[in-house]
Amino acid sequence: MTDQHFHEGELRLQEQTGMRENIAKVTKIMMRDFMTDQHRQFFEGLEYLFLGTIDQNGLPHASIVTGPEGFAHSPDPKTLMIQMSKRNEKAAFEGLAVGQAIAVLGLDLSNRRRNRMHGRITALSAHFITITVVQSYGNCPKYINLREISERSLMPNTAPHKVQTILGPNDMDLIKNSDTFFIASYVQDGSGQSYEGADISHRGGKPGFVSVDSPTQLTIADYQGNYLFNTFGNLLLNPKAGLLFIDFETGDQLHIQGRAKLIEDPKLVASVEGAQRLLQIEIDSAMRQDSATSLRWRFVETSPYSPDIAVQ
Repeated sequence: MTDQHFHEGELRLQEQTGMRENIAKVTKIMMRDFMTDQHRQFFEGLEYLFLGTIDQNGLPHASIVTGPEGFAHSPDPKTLMIQMSKRNEKAAFEGLAVGQAIAVLGLDLSNRRRNRMHGRITALSAHFITITVVQSYGNCPKYINLREISERSLMPNTAPHKVQTILGPNDMDLIKNSDTFFIASYVQDGSGQSYEGADISHRGGKPGFVSVDSPTQLTIADYQGNYLFNTFGNLLLNPKAGLLFIDFETGDQLHIQGRAKLIEDPKLVASVEGAQRLLQIEIDSAMRQDSATSLRWRFVETSPYSPDIAVQ
């Protein structure tokens, strides 16, 4: 079907942008089936990680997990262990099982450093997830807006929350004011190739780069990136998407499941400043969790790469 790094969805977009040959050269250096010592130390020094998981209904979820430095531990280059308090109370993790695909995004919002990894769950308990690495690589710092942790060790709200089929007014306000969100996707075709599995990706811009078209539809500006097209390639083959929006000041989280459609119509794309393409999300479900994280962040600086947003 493809080479070991990319599936046909990713390759199709790389070809369209004329970057396939360049990416093939770069990935020989940057993509590994293990974590370098530098990446291992980076994960172990973080107080939060973003996970891409797949539930028992085949829906991808983007989630944040938090803990003190060291709650993620790498005993060897092929393994990452993550301590998960009250894991079974989190809807996104109910379907986890040994052998299942999982994605990890390490992102330090205070300095824009980020590394990605996806792998397979090789051990699972009430408090730990052990992951064996399939692919590991770094990402550039573009579109990451700087933030610093302002509060720690707060008690997260773990009460059950109702799942809605449309966005409420507060949900729409959160999205409109967001300069950051996270998106989970996956491809599983039984090939056994290293591209197969889950992915979790950061998306950033200035507030308004995600447009709320209606209570059931979003349109997202996609800016020039690393041309790997991990997320968009996945969504071409499997349109199921899981989105996470965070209010970094209050700890509120908005989890969305929906179906993605890539928009490349030149006139529509040209109407959004700086966009290379657009991503439309038809919302199937949305769940709001107030004060859901044990951390709070203080905004520091907008990424210098983020295009301005046209005033409607």
